[in-house]
Amino acid sequence: MRGLVGIAVAVLPWLAACGDGGAPPLPEVVDATEYVDPRIGTGGLGFAHGSCFVGAVFPHGFAKPGPDTNGLFGTVNFQHYSGYFAEDNRIQGFSSVHMHGTGATDYGVLSLMPTLAFDASKTSVVDYEALFAKEDERAEAGYYAVKLASGIDVELTATARVAVHRYTMPAAGAVVVDLAKVLDGGMIDAQEITVTADEVSGSLHHKGGMSGGFGGYTIYFSIRATAPLAAASQWATGVALTLPQGTTTLAIGMSLVSLDGARGNLAAEVPVVDFDAVYAATRDAWRAKLEVVRLTGGSPAQRRTFYTSLYHAFLMPTVIEDHDRQFVLAGKPVRSHDAGWQMVSDMSLWDTYRTVAPLYSWLAPQSAIDQTYSLVTFASELGSFPKWPVAIGESGTMLGASAEIAIADTIARGAMQEVPDNGYQLLVDAAMGTAPQLGGRDRVADYIQHGYVPNGPYRSASLTTEYAHDDFALAQIATSPMKEMLLERSHGWRELYDPSVGFIRARNADGSFPSGPFDPTTWLDEYAEADAWQSLFMAGIHDPDGIAEILGGRDAAIAKLTEMFTLTKDDWDSSDESAANFPRRYYWAGNETDLNAPFLFAQLGRPDLTQEWVRWLVDTMYSDQPDGVPGNDDGGTMGAWYVFATLGLYPVAGSDQWILGAPLFPKARVTLGGKDLVIVAEGEGPYVKSVELDGVALGLPKLTQAQLAGAGELKFTMSSEPTGWGR
Repeated sequence: MRGLVGIAVAVLPWLAACGDGGAPPLPEVVDATEYVDPRIGTGGLGFAHGSCFVGAVFPHGFAKPGPDTNGLFGTVNFQHYSGYFAEDNRIQGFSSVHMHGTGATDYGVLSLMPTLAFDASKTSVVDYEALFAKEDERAEAGYYAVKLASGIDVELTATARVAVHRYTMPAAGAVVVDLAKVLDGGMIDAQEITVTADEVSGSLHHKGGMSGGFGGYTIYFSIRATAPLAAASQWATGVALTLPQGTTTLAIGMSLVSLDGARGNLAAEVPVVDFDAVYAATRDAWRAKLEVVRLTGGSPAQRRTFYTSLYHAFLMPTVIEDHDRQFVLAGKPVRSHDAGWQMVSDMSLWDTYRTVAPLYSWLAPQSAIDQTYSLVTFASELGSFPKWPVAIGESGTMLGASAEIAIADTIARGAMQEVPDNGYQLLVDAAMGTAPQLGGRDRVADYIQHGYVPNGPYRSASLTTEYAHDDFALAQIATSPMKEMLLERSHGWRELYDPSVGFIRARNADGSFPSGPFDPTTWLDEYAEADAWQSLFMAGIHDPDGIAEILGGRDAAIAKLTEMFTLTKDDWDSSDESAANFPRRYYWAGNETDLNAPFLFAQLGRPDLTQEWVRWLVDTMYSDQPDGVPGNDDGGTMGAWYVFATLGLYPVAGSDQWILGAPLFPKARVTLGGKDLVIVAEGEGPYVKSVELDGVALGLPKLTQAQLAGAGELKFTMSSEPTGWGR
């Protein structure tokens, strides 16, 4: 039964995109923010949980006020990494900062909760947990609102560093400000709070699931309101402020640097506590970010999925500097920098280098510039490029030197002309193992000696494939002879192919492979969050010739890739709904290792199979519902994948290369620097008959960034049947 339903679901969006009975397509989008629904990706169970942030946020904003919920699963962190789970029906408080899409817990602190029944013996926001109904909830770009069962209306908006709350009280009550509340896995070990008639100020020191590894961070805050601030009760870890009947607005300025920084951020960004003015400005900021792509056609649901995916790509990285450009990193003195960029953190680089970094390089160059300067600053200050920086420090999570790929992409696609400051030398030192700290290049000496990372502790096969892509990316911006050496090194992953099992796997230092049974669908320590099927094609996107070589030629490689996707679809169609909550055995749309795999068909000479499988994934794995993201969004990684997949372009991360797929929408207008690129899909069907760039026919499914940047029209002629184009 699942199979028949799946086919129907896959066909309906295609019909909607093409129009019904000759009906004209929906006109070009005027206001992209109207199609943003932050509830998308807040549902899904287990490994299918999107972990998306539902609350209010400014693009790349540190302030992320939003609800922390409780329900059937309690507050277990696996369903509450962003504080909120779509199926919960109780709110425990509205915390001021959150992560987006992560698979680990951090932030979720400085929580507020309004109540009509304050009791001085109850000092935690959890004591005032409130029921709410989903129909009484509203989420938009830069705005969140809910009516609690008590009748209190809560509205949230934000600037980059200020969270703004508006409460409409049916009767007099109080708002509890709780400096002790954390998400599961967090710990606050120090806090202080001061209350005057004009301000509530203080700080808290938090060690989260990731930030605890470097000692945590301190958030300083300053709260001002539209009514005098009076304490109904105060205790060591918080305060209850009286609220009159009617509407009261509170603005919470925050800083990771100092209390003066928090006050300065509040004065600079919300000089007058005016909720509507803040929301209007934040909505305008989101329009500017999202209107870079204006869609024509598609169904309303497809538009919501697209623009929410694009929106998700700008929730992280997070600005960590104050408005005056002062910032601090763990164990270091306060720093400042020149204008032209902002210091950001919260970079899930092992995930985001694949899709988010190229999206920034193309569609949001300032975001790419901010990220690049920030990564170089982290390396200069802390001794190595980070793998997963959180707040003011490096969490050390995941593997590989993913910062190298993100930086290389920024340079290769032209968002910046060169790596700033001493960044290039830091990159070379890391790649050659001569940096003072290895950071993401752990075991690089073994890698250099053997051409691969030998079997041993911690994910040796995945380390090798990651280093291979790192080397490929760094080679794109290197000069001779470093360039040639890195390119040669980027092929070393091929040494992991074991012909006796038909997959890449850990290899011993003496060149032998481990003995014993081998199951390609089993998670093993040699792989990172993947099995052998998913790991096989990870390196293909930067080295398709290598995939063809190890598998016995392009036809054999295409057959192996087809086998994986056929098994994927068969497994999906034959499984019950609960199977989506667990790691997949073949292609896994909800995790990063094999995200590029469907585009490898085009690189191997079968673009029609890329078109077929990408459309199946778009229609099957994504939607505009709470479970509409197939796994943790990981700082916008899945969202950026969807954006590329539906525009008909996919990046080879860390280079200037693009792989052509097939657009979902009849037209997409991309506006950058006052110049339009119009991507047109003419005709019906998911397959491509021909492609023209400014009227010149393209014979192969690839482009360079220079070609794309100089073009005015990229035209796809579509077909309902597979064609021979691009082979």
